[in-house]
Amino acid sequence: MKRLLYIYNPAAGRHKAKEILSGVLEVFARQGYEITVHPTLERGDATDTVIQQGGCYDRVVCCGGDGTLNETVCGLLALPKNRRPALGYIPAGTTNDFSRTLELPKTMAELAEVAGAGAPRPIDVGEAGGRLFTYVAAFGLFTDVSYSTPQLNKNLLGHFAYVLEGAGKLGNIPSYHMTVSTPDGPEAEGDFIYGMVGNTVSVGGLVNLPRDKVLLDDGQFEVILIRRPESGKDWQSILTALTNLELVEGGAVTGFSAGEVTFTCTQPVAWTVDGEFGGEQEVTTVKNLPRALTIACGGSAEHPGAGD
Repeated sequence: MKRLLYIYNPAAGRHKAKEILSGVLEVFARQGYEITVHPTLERGDATDTVIQQGGCYDRVVCCGGDGTLNETVCGLLALPKNRRPALGYIPAGTTNDFSRTLELPKTMAELAEVAGAGAPRPIDVGEAGGRLFTYVAAFGLFTDVSYSTPQLNKNLLGHFAYVLEGAGKLGNIPSYHMTVSTPDGPEAEGDFIYGMVGNTVSVGGLVNLPRDKVLLDDGQFEVILIRRPESGKDWQSILTALTNLELVEGGAVTGFSAGEVTFTCTQPVAWTVDGEFGGEQEVTTVKNLPRALTIACGGSAEHPGAGD
């Protein structure tokens, strides 16, 4: 009989993972799995559980927010490649950015069907300053919101909690003087209030990329940088550029694709990886790990975002 390890975060979202537990397990049972259930008890528990047990299963499914997904992926990538099961993901957090990129369905029954029986596809994984990420590493404006917002606020207010927490930062926006370079040479230099390196169509509802530009398994990340605004007009140009994705070299918002990119700053910069604190340093190198993970996606098999 096939074996499935189901890891869920009881505190994610509005305790959604606990509420859907029996229905999800019924779907997996109908798919022919022998199921082991593990609720996460503390930070890092999902990673430890996958490292200790994951190699004995045909599939690992995690249910929670972006942080739970990140921990599960970290555990999977710590296993030898020949003992690394495919991953299924049931989003139950506050924003669930990466689920949009994976084109996962909306209902819990459909999510469980895809997580347990969907065909796994290879995707790239990132590494930023020694920390793995599934979809984004970022610094600057709003990037600390997800890990600084109390879990109770997230559960009660959902995405609006992020907006409230972030709105208080607009009065004093820090900027970082950086040189941003790839192995081929410098790409940008200036004072930036935000930067991201990602493999996603959505970041916190603040940045949205065209789906046909984000290929999950091409060995490349999308890099977006926002320069420090000096006036209300500059803010308007930033909003226009993000809305229409006008990434102009030297403009308010600039961007490019790269498999490896290094950020060098004159001061320590705090980074987030998949919405969690990812360390603070003056030099951060972000690398693409091509096709390092297999995960069950939604959408059509021909969709360009999934690759071939």
